[in-house]
Amino acid sequence: MLSITAEVRDSMIAHAQREVPNEACGLFAGGNGSETIETFFPMQNAAQSYLIYQLDPKEFIEVEQKADHLGIQILGVMHSHTVSEAYPSETDVSDASQFDPFGLWHYIIVSLQNEEPIMRSFRIIDANITEEEIEIK
Repeated sequence: MLSITAEVRDSMIAHAQREVPNEACGLFAGGNGSETIETFFPMQNAAQSYLIYQLDPKEFIEVEQKADHLGIQILGVMHSHTVSEAYPSETDVSDASQFDPFGLWHYIIVSLQNEEPIMRSFRIIDANITEEEIEIK
């Protein structure tokens, strides 16, 4: 189970809404070995697309350095789906397989398809998608 504060959840949703019509993205972090998200780092979608997101490599390194400075580790990536459900697309699964082959990251998707945003989290290992519960603290 992934734990997240209401403040971090709200920050993710607000970032997703601000970036419309494009997908939003960002990294989140917590204590080493933890399943609790302490910090969200909103990032720019380098693809500037409503269909895909792409993390900018330079910004990714900057976020990793900030997390290191805070003594926390990157736990995963959040992105939004502006016109589809909160479920990993084929592109999401392909990206996860390429960049996270051991399935260590959590993948949070915020869907803006309906009036009320929906947030779900997944683990993706060898193209196998497993939803995980999100506990709001």
